[in-house]
Amino acid sequence: MPQILKSGLTSKHDYRYIGKPTERKDALEIVQGKAMFLDDFKLADMLYGKVKQSPYPHANIRSIDASKALALEGVRAVLTYEDVNQEWRFGWPPQKPVLSNKVAYVGDAVALIAADSDEIAKRAIDLIEVDYEVLEAVFDPVETTKEGAPQIYPDQFPNNIVPGGYEVMQPKGPFYELKIGDAEAAFKDLPFVAEDKVGFDKKPGTQSPETPGVIVRWDGGDNYHIWATSQGLFVLQIVNGTVIPAHIEAQAFNVGGSYGNKTAMTCITNYGILLARATNKAVKIMESKVEHYVMHETRLGSTVQAKIGMDKDGVIRAVKGRWFIDNGCFCNATQGQLAVGLGEMQLIMAKCTNWDMETRLVLTNKLPAGTVRGYGGQELNSCLSLLMVRAMREGNFDPIDSFSKNFVSAGDSYIWRNGLRYQARSVDYKNVIKKSAEQWRWYERWTGWGKPTWISKDGKLVRGIGCSVIGNADAGESFCEAYVRLIPDFFKKDCFVRVHVNVTEIGNGQKSNLQKMVAEILDVPLENVEYIEPDSRTSPRNEGLAGSRGTLTCGRAVSNAALEVRRQLFEAAEHKLQSPIDAMECYRGGVRPKSQPDFWIPFKDLVPDRHLSVTGYGRHDQDFGTPNFFMSYIEVEVDKETGMAKVIDMLGATDCGQIIDPGSCELQCQGGIGAASLDTALFEENLVDPITGKPLTYDMIQNKWRTFNELPKFDCCIEESEFDTNHFKAIGFGEIAGAAAASATLMAISNAIGVEIKQYPATPDVILAALDKL
Repeated sequence: MPQILKSGLTSKHDYRYIGKPTERKDALEIVQGKAMFLDDFKLADMLYGKVKQSPYPHANIRSIDASKALALEGVRAVLTYEDVNQEWRFGWPPQKPVLSNKVAYVGDAVALIAADSDEIAKRAIDLIEVDYEVLEAVFDPVETTKEGAPQIYPDQFPNNIVPGGYEVMQPKGPFYELKIGDAEAAFKDLPFVAEDKVGFDKKPGTQSPETPGVIVRWDGGDNYHIWATSQGLFVLQIVNGTVIPAHIEAQAFNVGGSYGNKTAMTCITNYGILLARATNKAVKIMESKVEHYVMHETRLGSTVQAKIGMDKDGVIRAVKGRWFIDNGCFCNATQGQLAVGLGEMQLIMAKCTNWDMETRLVLTNKLPAGTVRGYGGQELNSCLSLLMVRAMREGNFDPIDSFSKNFVSAGDSYIWRNGLRYQARSVDYKNVIKKSAEQWRWYERWTGWGKPTWISKDGKLVRGIGCSVIGNADAGESFCEAYVRLIPDFFKKDCFVRVHVNVTEIGNGQKSNLQKMVAEILDVPLENVEYIEPDSRTSPRNEGLAGSRGTLTCGRAVSNAALEVRRQLFEAAEHKLQSPIDAMECYRGGVRPKSQPDFWIPFKDLVPDRHLSVTGYGRHDQDFGTPNFFMSYIEVEVDKETGMAKVIDMLGATDCGQIIDPGSCELQCQGGIGAASLDTALFEENLVDPITGKPLTYDMIQNKWRTFNELPKFDCCIEESEFDTNHFKAIGFGEIAGAAAASATLMAISNAIGVEIKQYPATPDVILAALDKL
């Protein structure tokens, strides 16, 4: 019989821990304030770093005088471009000097200060005198490529266009466009065609509760030790090690949220490296909330001009378009993000055989773009999904049926971010699409295209519904390795287990879930399983949490390591139990034959000399063959007089293969509400004054934010189809849990008001303009 869970979800298997609600291993220390975060950590004689920022978006520095700042008591170093090798550059390929005599956005670093306290460093900022030659700036990603536009790096990137291709991800050759079949010829035979320009171009920056921060210690030569608020220490190491030649060892504590935006943290990491080397002391740089808005990496800006053709059955058969990507002043591996976007668009239109999609990576005088939740796929699909539903509307197709027909399933093939073709196996999401539509009563609510589902008596308020889908094959990306060590207690019969895997806790409970997997395989008390905090010196290699990869990749690695421990225990027990290995099982901290459950030997009697440990090694190798899935259903209410739209009801649906923890699973679904997800449709934007280039959304007042009392009614539909992924047949969906919510919201708004919306976010001015009320 299925196990009924507190959450209302059901698990197919009667596992001891998997699929059952358990208390997070770190829950108590978090709520009691005992959990360690970077801001709790301090090194002896540590200094504090600050950045003097440019007030101009594009300017040459004629002169700079730091003498008054250096004379301030407590200031230990002030660095300018004159102190820094100009070959040390941000970006791929290398573009912008870490400190330069030319600034490229408002907030760009002009000087770096290290002082005995944060307050002294702040005072020193105002004592540095700078004379600027202001240059013409460019902010529009399309206009920046035209002849005569200001050139940001004139000797390197003509027309502000950065070449495609990212060797790190694409060792067999660049992948930055998709050209298959003959799209233009195919359009002639397709009855329903949608064509338009869609903007997802406001480059919002996510605002995690904890701001980005680093502590950098120089260990001599090119060696540095960095403690960081990073969700991916390996990425931090390899990205920053190519800016300033450096061998980086990295550690992380608990991270107070990231939303994909605290991974490489390129700027402040390299500023910390420079200051630590200059002072020969550890230097801490912790961004304030305002600094997080005006000097940290943002989401890509996307403008998509595209044409989509659909056949008489509601299946997409041809796509042609151009994707303009606003990188800001340099692109930090954006080539990889656009490659993921090109891959994800094939997942939602998996039956299409005619593609002609080009990309343009362009530079503007804005904040640099970096990793944000969605990593290219959310940006492109948010635009293409609107054209996809436009084609559905032209053919009067039911969107549920059309999304189901078009989404990838086992046997479909696609080219992924490395430029190689993969064939989907095992996955089929038609069942969860059908069940979720029924659960949300879609067919009862649906009134047709461009029609509201409800109108207030005075006609002022209208409601509409929408839906959309998303998928990502990065759920199996890159590599992961893990160790599991079974260690006997010196004084008791128990053994305890240590899990070594380089996973930073960012609030989603991944550490706890990995410990549950190990406890399940070895059948030991969950309290006896300990997680060793990530440290690149001792942790095995892992790319980190990104792309919904934690459950599949890290789960496979730790499960394989635990299975290796189990194998060694079974081999040690084979003679004692007089039982073949395949007839044994782990049971309550020991081993027994399945046919003789009373014949039980504790683990401690099976380890070498009863005191030595048993270590298992496990790994995951890159596998893009099992894309994940998420579907969002949205109901909005729009005030046609004010243009204000709000979500009043939503449902998130997925098939995760196997629920690991029901509470975490539901919270991941709910994580699609708010930052970097749903609210990119409604109010998340990074506004820049078109004349001065100054940021207009620089704090928690100007940059709109959803408060807890504004959370909509939310439900989830989670199926378990046991995919061919890891030991527990599970697949993660954390990154994409809200990635489809934005396009579903704009579809709902368009249906409510009867006019197409094609600009993110759909702020009141956008809606009123669509209604011709501006």
